[in-house]
Amino acid sequence: MNPNSAPKSKTRKYVIILLVILLIVILIIVAVFSYPFILAATSREYRTIDNIPSPIQNSVSGNVNTRLSGSNWSANAKHLASYQIEGLVVGLDDYTTNSLYDRVSPRDISLAWGDMAAHNNLITWERSHREMNAEVSLFAEIVIGKKYDELFSQYSNNHLIFNDDSVRETALSVKRGDHIIITGSLVDVTIRDNNDRNAYYKLTSSLRRDDDGDDSCEVILVTDIKILD
Repeated sequence: MNPNSAPKSKTRKYVIILLVILLIVILIIVAVFSYPFILAATSREYRTIDNIPSPIQNSVSGNVNTRLSGSNWSANAKHLASYQIEGLVVGLDDYTTNSLYDRVSPRDISLAWGDMAAHNNLITWERSHREMNAEVSLFAEIVIGKKYDELFSQYSNNHLIFNDDSVRETALSVKRGDHIIITGSLVDVTIRDNNDRNAYYKLTSSLRRDDDGDDSCEVILVTDIKILD
């Protein structure tokens, strides 16, 4: 028996183990980096769209109001600005309670544009009642090349109000992952219950994309909505 054969056998075994470990590490790294892109290619909810522009907002001259009404409510929408927003739908919710809020604004649609839409597969979106929040991991910041503070103003939650049944039907057909354009006006809305004149609710629209917290959502009186793809 060759006395040198045992050490060589052990060395070969260690090399094989190290190679296996290295291969496993490589596979894990590849999986981590490729998984978001596989999601974007295979799941509509995680799709990515490049070069979606920022919303367009223009001030309204004069005192412009629109009267709205339903079977048991009436409302006045004060126009603050004309508004058009194109975006990737990253979340939505329907509201069907009998509250004045839900009767007037039955659907929220959350939209992303810019880098947030281009890297939707790297973002974790969290919806709670009438709100949308984004979580951007360190991995996402590295891949995107921007910190969350720089991305914060590239998504919004939109409370939708309608004065046209066909527009409402189109809005209610929108799904997460759709690419859409909403045209209308940012409005403040005062709502009253026709059966109880003392019952009223006021919705206040944000006029900025970089705010947070109460009244940071956009309230849009929708005049047109297009599903691009």
